[in-house]
Amino acid sequence: MCKDTTNNGVSQEKNLFSFQDVLPDRKIQVDFNAPDISSNGGLVLVGLMKDSIARKIARLIPDYRNQLFVQHSYEEMVCQRVGQIMCGYEDANDCDRLRHDSALKMSVGRKASDPGLCSQPTMTRLENHIDKRTLWKIAELFVKDYISSFDKAPRKIILDVDDTNANTYGAQQLSLFNDYYDEYCYMPMVIFDGMNGKLILPLLRPGRRNKSLNIFGILRRVIEYIHKEWPHTIIELRGDSHFCSHEFMDWVKTHLYVRFITGLSGNPALMKKIDKQLRRAKGDFELHHEDVRRYYSFEYKAKSWKYRQRVIAKIEVSDKGVNVRFIVTSNRNNKPETVYRRYCKRGTMELWIKDLKYFRADRMSCSSFRANMFRLFLYGAAYVTAYRLRSKAFSNTEVGAFTMDSFMKRIMLSAVFIVEKKTFIRFSFSPHHRHLEALSQALTRLSA
Repeated sequence: MCKDTTNNGVSQEKNLFSFQDVLPDRKIQVDFNAPDISSNGGLVLVGLMKDSIARKIARLIPDYRNQLFVQHSYEEMVCQRVGQIMCGYEDANDCDRLRHDSALKMSVGRKASDPGLCSQPTMTRLENHIDKRTLWKIAELFVKDYISSFDKAPRKIILDVDDTNANTYGAQQLSLFNDYYDEYCYMPMVIFDGMNGKLILPLLRPGRRNKSLNIFGILRRVIEYIHKEWPHTIIELRGDSHFCSHEFMDWVKTHLYVRFITGLSGNPALMKKIDKQLRRAKGDFELHHEDVRRYYSFEYKAKSWKYRQRVIAKIEVSDKGVNVRFIVTSNRNNKPETVYRRYCKRGTMELWIKDLKYFRADRMSCSSFRANMFRLFLYGAAYVTAYRLRSKAFSNTEVGAFTMDSFMKRIMLSAVFIVEKKTFIRFSFSPHHRHLEALSQALTRLSA
């Protein structure tokens, strides 16, 4: 081999670098002859999961290709894309440099020695192949998968609904300017189970200013689908004032299994209702110089409402000034403070949205709106898969309490050593892995 010695005492051979003056009694050698190693060892766990949501999504996509020439099935491609997202590689461009990764191959059902997975152009063609009918089927699948995650029908569930911005920087279809965020964006709507953080449905929507548009139709379809499977379950909707529509409140009156607590935008008519209570709260603050917080309940009917509804006002007076908030609810039994505190628990949803965005669910790089909606479903599938791994395989361990960011960095991005033999393929984690016991427990549960 060709050898060269530099002025720094570093001798170089082909693919071998030797450093003389680093340690007093040893020289350091660096080469590129290591066996098969992957930095995405967490994908081994994904590959061991039975009938993941990624495989279910793939089965809904019609395949019109000539099967004589197909090298990459849709199931492999969807599983590849979701696996990459779970490891922090959110773009289709990442397919080109990860297609030969042995852990990724195993997670989609290939051996390490098999040909590489699909490249970026093939993945992009898949994203742009999805039609409207398939998108609706996938949306329905998310709700169906949520229902199947329960062993039995719960007595009550809470649907936390909110939207978030996904900023756009190109010529994406239906990307509109939103004055609240001061950006061109999409406004995806997400529905979580308010009791545990399970993702029920992510749905891409244009970045229009009127965020309440078409909300009622979407929520009604989701609620009716859940009720069909769980006819005795109480379904409570919780959201901010953007989801307070008179169509929904009127519909709830005739569907006794539905409850709601939503924010309500203030107006002069509402302020007039609490004028006496507000003056009393201000007087108490001036008298005692202590912060005042009061809750009041009253009946109210806007002109567009068909029925009178229960409105709860929270009045706060402090050194910072006066803060008044309103909510409207179908709950007529509990005390105003109890209902308002239950509404405030929806704030936890912001953490779940943050978890979803750790998978870069706001990355909408395709030109077509339908392709971007399919991308959002893939990001949602990554969240659902990671949530299921974390809550089931890693339950009762420190990993079970991780955020999705920590789960990705500490579990999914674990180095693994791969050895392929005639009768087996072995994936070896480091004996010094920080979460060795948790990984051992997860593998035990996945092998059951």
